[in-house]
Amino acid sequence: MPWSTITLQDVLDEFTPLETATLQALQGSTTPLPGILAKTLKKVRSAINAGGNQLDQTGLTVPDSLVDEVIAIARWRWLSSFPALKSLKTTERKEAADNAMKLLERLSSQDADRPRTELPAVVDATPVPLTQPSFGRVPHREFNKRNQDG
Repeated sequence: MPWSTITLQDVLDEFTPLETATLQALQGSTTPLPGILAKTLKKVRSAINAGGNQLDQTGLTVPDSLVDEVIAIARWRWLSSFPALKSLKTTERKEAADNAMKLLERLSSQDADRPRTELPAVVDATPVPLTQPSFGRVPHREFNKRNQDG
């Protein structure tokens, strides 16, 4: 699967035309959506990298398998910037954002069974973090003259 660029229009397409018009009328020309989308893309790309997955060179795309998660998070963050519009903050939208954040947590973990993403067409040469070996807890040992050899 390829990697895709997510645009403002992709996020706006998740709203009905009436909802979009209402949100844009309330914020006018100073909408925070571009900044919200940019921060969301950085967060998702950081989670991809933290989990040991490769990134692309553009810095602006995400795997197609994570497009819905990026849009869900950006949509919820944009809606959260309107405290008075509780009618647009549906349970389904909140759950979609929460599920997306949980997936990002699993993706960025160093667990062996974490989800993996597809490789981009042009891989960024920056090394990715590797899973660190895990050693069990060493029991506390007390050394004194009687229990030391040599």
